[in-house]
Amino acid sequence: MVRPKIPNTHRWIISIAAVVLILLAAQAFRLGKDVQTRIEALSSAATDNLQWTLSQAEVDYLKYRFAAMQVRQRQDLPRLRRQFDIYYSRIATFRESSSYSGVRATPEGGETLERLHQGLLEQAELIDSSDDTLLARSDELLRMIVSEGDDVRDLALFGVVLQAETAGEERVLLHELFSRLAIVVLALMGTLALTALVILRLFRRGQRLSMLQAQEAARTEAMVTSSLDAILMADAAGRITAINGAAEEIFGYSEDEAIGLSFDALVLNSPDNSGPNKLDDILRESDGRIEMTAQRKNGEILPVEVSLTLSKSNGNQVLVSYVRDISRRLQAEEELRRARDDALAGEQAKDRLLTVMSHEMRTPLTGILGSLDVLEDLGPTADQQRYMQAMRVSGELLLHHVNDVLQLSRLEAGADPDPPHPFDLDELVSGIGESQQAIARRNNNELTVFCSLGGSSGVEGRCRYVQQVLLNLIGNALKFTHDGAVSVDVMRTEGDLVEFSVADTGKGIAAEDLDRIFDDFTMLDPSYKRGSEGTGLGLAISRRLVRLMGGEITCESEPDEGSLFTFTIPLPPVTLDETAQDAKPLGMPTGRRLLVIEDNDINRLLLEKMLGDLGHDVISADGGAAGVEMIRAERFDLVISDISMPDVDGMEVLRRVRTEGLADDIDIVALTAHAARDDHERILDAGFAEVLTKPIDRAALAEMVSRRCAGSNQPAQQNTPQQDESDITQFVEAVGTEKARHFLAEFRSDVQALRDALSESGELTESHRQEAHRLAGSAAVLGFGALRASMLQIEQANTNAVPELAHLQDAWGSAEEVLARHVGA
Repeated sequence: MVRPKIPNTHRWIISIAAVVLILLAAQAFRLGKDVQTRIEALSSAATDNLQWTLSQAEVDYLKYRFAAMQVRQRQDLPRLRRQFDIYYSRIATFRESSSYSGVRATPEGGETLERLHQGLLEQAELIDSSDDTLLARSDELLRMIVSEGDDVRDLALFGVVLQAETAGEERVLLHELFSRLAIVVLALMGTLALTALVILRLFRRGQRLSMLQAQEAARTEAMVTSSLDAILMADAAGRITAINGAAEEIFGYSEDEAIGLSFDALVLNSPDNSGPNKLDDILRESDGRIEMTAQRKNGEILPVEVSLTLSKSNGNQVLVSYVRDISRRLQAEEELRRARDDALAGEQAKDRLLTVMSHEMRTPLTGILGSLDVLEDLGPTADQQRYMQAMRVSGELLLHHVNDVLQLSRLEAGADPDPPHPFDLDELVSGIGESQQAIARRNNNELTVFCSLGGSSGVEGRCRYVQQVLLNLIGNALKFTHDGAVSVDVMRTEGDLVEFSVADTGKGIAAEDLDRIFDDFTMLDPSYKRGSEGTGLGLAISRRLVRLMGGEITCESEPDEGSLFTFTIPLPPVTLDETAQDAKPLGMPTGRRLLVIEDNDINRLLLEKMLGDLGHDVISADGGAAGVEMIRAERFDLVISDISMPDVDGMEVLRRVRTEGLADDIDIVALTAHAARDDHERILDAGFAEVLTKPIDRAALAEMVSRRCAGSNQPAQQNTPQQDESDITQFVEAVGTEKARHFLAEFRSDVQALRDALSESGELTESHRQEAHRLAGSAAVLGFGALRASMLQIEQANTNAVPELAHLQDAWGSAEEVLARHVGA
């Protein structure tokens, strides 16, 4: 950058300033000499004053002495005391004032002042005494005063001597002082000269900065001109004084047209008409940018965002406002809002879809699985049994997947968790381990379970959640491990915390996949050739359940080395009630009059068949309205009503029946495909006796009817051989002698085969459970209540250990006697 030259005018100004500084320096030197002369004179006057003051002490002393000599009576004492005070003050001044430090500094002067001071202290005791004392001792006081006369005279003479000694010294000191003053003045002159040079340099720098500021102003002007935001400048009255090009484009006014217009004429109220609409209000209430509206020249209104700033220019207040057209932004926000609403609507539609599909999928599953129960009782061939078993496995797998999706939906919706209750954790873990042994052997794996709870195995928590998480983790470990080992370790760590670990030697998980294995619907091998089936929800549900129990689940894994899943949850130890006894099977009442209200034809026929096979008189209605009419017309021992039906649903059936008092003493049981706990609570709160969830299990249906009909007015039939005989007779009459004999022979053979298989087997397998389930239904049809109960115990055993067969032996002994009379030995 080229440095600018200093103009000639500026040079003359600097030269004149330098001459003035020199003249001022000379004048300062002359004034210094004058001041020095005057101070010397003042110094001499001060010394005279010192001498006069010291001499005055002698005068005060003589007045004091004369007053003491004149004391004759009490009226003379005040004058004496006054003269003492004057004399005392004079001596005190000599001792304390800095002006007399030179007197005190000399040995003679200091000692004289000290003697005078001590004498005055002794005299003060008399002066301050009572008038009588002072009059009595006045002669003593006078002697003390007279004894100080020489010291007072010496002090006065000492002033003369001191003046003579110090006068020359003071002149020398003053001369040196003013010599230094002259040097300081000269230094000041030099400093002023240097200051002038600095000012010159600063002046030149100011010129450069002025040039830079001009360039910056030009750049700022260019930026303002090219800004996409409209910039308006207004005066204190709110009149436009300048606008930029963007403002011309936004408002439609040229700069000449806009100048002089009111700011309020261009920028109006906020879009919703709720904000400030006057400039003063805007300045008072604005905080950053505020949304308002602007009016174009053609009258069009558009939304804008305004930022206001007050500043000063040449002492005048200037309003600077930045106005941005936000039409496109608001349009984009509206589109985003619509997209969000559409997404929320999609989520709600998904929830509704899950709810509807849960019902619509469970309803046909009820027909499929229930029909399989019926078909198994019809004596199918071996091939037919194999196909039926394949159908049951597929149906139960489909039901499992539906339950996973529904449970995930309930957890995402924040459904209330199951309440905690006491349970035996050791027994639960051991039972889960035993139930998975068959699956472990299928892949040639070794499954070990270790549980160390330190004392009592009883805990308080959510048993079903713990069971489900363990089953998911163990099931995954066994699924992805072949020819290896899976170990389950449960131990109490500290306080109420229990740690669960499931380790396997399977193929492991890659590090990049560890962060997403707990995501919903995540399968690490989604290809067509993947070796395992599933929905990818097991770990996602497990993590949610663990968090509901107050814990966190983690995974550590190495590819081809194995995986370790760990979760820790609070399970406070409790003492379990050991007095509970095994429930005894109830006798199966038969011959009850039952009403089934179901709009689905297959499910209605299936329920008729199941309940009819249990020996009951079943009446069915194909809808809620027809069911209410039947209840009005006839009396029933129990009513089973579907919940989801067109027109009149199950809730409305219950309301009408209870409102009209049609069956106040009869239980009404709900039948639904909705498995959510909150749905069940809502149904029970409405007044239903209990809830059966589709697909209907025949054993559960029989057990429910047994409980609900046991207290009816019709006396319950006892499960005696005579009753068994009557049921078998009815069965023979219904199907024919030859067919009945064939069926009874197969039934006896199947029971004996199951009994022998259980006696020889080391564990309870799934095939044993299925066979017990099938035979329990047959026993119910034939009226063998004790045998049916024994079969249900086998089917519903909590572990894979073979239960005690004593009860089965007793029940079978009674049943076999009856069968022998129809089949033969």
